[in-house]
Amino acid sequence: MGGSGDWAACETWHELLDALCIEKGHLDNMALADQLCSAAGNTSQAAFDTAVKNLRNWRQGVHIPRRRNFVLLAKVLNVNERPDLLEHWNRLYVEAKSGGENDDDNASSEAPPHDAHWSKRRFRVPGIALAASAVTLLAAWWLWPHGFAPAPDPAATFEGVQAEYVRNVSVQVGDAVIIHGARGNECGPAPSWDSARELLPTLVTGTLTDGGVGTRLSRQCGGRVPARAILFTAAKVGTEQISLYGDEIHIRVEP
Repeated sequence: MGGSGDWAACETWHELLDALCIEKGHLDNMALADQLCSAAGNTSQAAFDTAVKNLRNWRQGVHIPRRRNFVLLAKVLNVNERPDLLEHWNRLYVEAKSGGENDDDNASSEAPPHDAHWSKRRFRVPGIALAASAVTLLAAWWLWPHGFAPAPDPAATFEGVQAEYVRNVSVQVGDAVIIHGARGNECGPAPSWDSARELLPTLVTGTLTDGGVGTRLSRQCGGRVPARAILFTAAKVGTEQISLYGDEIHIRVEP
């Protein structure tokens, strides 16, 4: 896919990355690797070689970048300047993470995350998630009268994204973190994005977008329930206080 706007048809994060690279004229990874190293503040030959390797893997879907390189890629590809693209970019990345895709396994190429809230986002280990899904399907097959069970509702079984309420959000410009989760009525399935976004406030320091379907702890429901994750992307330095689904959230965005 090679023209401007092709990114809108991308259904996976690595396809979107590849489309944006082509849109920017990066038919190979050399120039982009150089920009990525400069943005990271490490222009050594080793860092460049690693960046070239990582970009090849990311564009092919072999791995996905860890948070720091994800943010740097958005910067060098000017994703943050296009709100509609940014929402698509963040959503597909969250789906890739929660779907069990592997982070880049070359740890030397990436610095540890500096944002405590992001590091607390726990994604279910793929093997455990697969085993749990198998057990769920086996139990459903056993209990169904004719030996066949209907397809499980993803919102009722998916636990990859932790859509918890975060009272104090402290991030840097370009960071994207889940700060809340919209649960369904009467502890049922997670609401659609169109339904969840109706109650979202307008922010000064950033934007709120769809973080995908996950789960959150609900005292009213007595445990974890399906929830639509609300993803905050920091765009401007500053502080503000907002009310989201009846909960107060303090946001601080630093350079």
